[in-house]
Amino acid sequence: MSANKSVICLGLACLDNRMTVDEFPPKHHREQVWKQWDAPGGPAGVASMTIARLGGQASFWGQRGGDASGERVEEILRGEGIDTACFRAYDGAQSPRCEVFIRPDGERYLFPYSGEGLPTESDWLPVELVESAGVVLLDGRWPEAAVRVARRARDCGVPVVFDLHSATDYDWELADLATHTIADEEMAAAVGGVDQMLARLDGPGKWPAVTLGERGVVYRGGDFPAFKVEVLDSTGAGDVFHGAFAWALTQGMTEVEALPWASAAAALRCQLGDVPRLGQVEAMRGTKPTQSVGAHLRGDQHHR
Repeated sequence: MSANKSVICLGLACLDNRMTVDEFPPKHHREQVWKQWDAPGGPAGVASMTIARLGGQASFWGQRGGDASGERVEEILRGEGIDTACFRAYDGAQSPRCEVFIRPDGERYLFPYSGEGLPTESDWLPVELVESAGVVLLDGRWPEAAVRVARRARDCGVPVVFDLHSATDYDWELADLATHTIADEEMAAAVGGVDQMLARLDGPGKWPAVTLGERGVVYRGGDFPAFKVEVLDSTGAGDVFHGAFAWALTQGMTEVEALPWASAAAALRCQLGDVPRLGQVEAMRGTKPTQSVGAHLRGDQHHR
């Protein structure tokens, strides 16, 4: 695969309303919000922003309502240099949104709204463009379109990075179609543990992995530890990880070579409270990660 090809990111992009609070859950019916701001959210949307900030080419494919929040998130993505020609607006529909409460320790609590009036049809998507892409990244939030694009990518030999976050029939179908499926710890626990998840996702031509937050990432045949940072806001760290991983593949890196970049980008998202840029990720990548994942897993958390 030649370097610097684009990444098609298909799925959800929405506007987050983020608020910092002293504690969550609240003790009283009224609690003070100390800071409030809007930011782009959604796994594929944040991944596309990550790719763009790392100097890559990203196209976002998705749906939104013809409302102010939908217009705003598309404006933000375009401002990052992301191609939004396939981010279709539907008049009368309501865009997805998410309320995010962030504690002083950086832990966040999400309250997503899926929107209303958005159709499932995807026959308008220019799937012929998949053939010229370097990577396709899917988050499964628009499953009918994701399956269609994943099948086209498979036929063209284009790598598909899938962010596995739930266990619907569509998600498992996408996991079967994808070349790289990265699940999180909660998903692994739902199928019996990390080993079971890796076995479920493994197969010829496949590269599965499970992210474990501050304990790093485990993949078939190895692991990579997390970078130690002081957490300001962990919102979207996994989305940044997926985006940076996909970007690294377009640069001609192997999966194992991509992991330090993805891990550094995710750690910086937690530390900075923002999607990092290439120079910041390069600097973080040169530092030493924390204790190895394997040592943590020997504490029996691997099989919990």
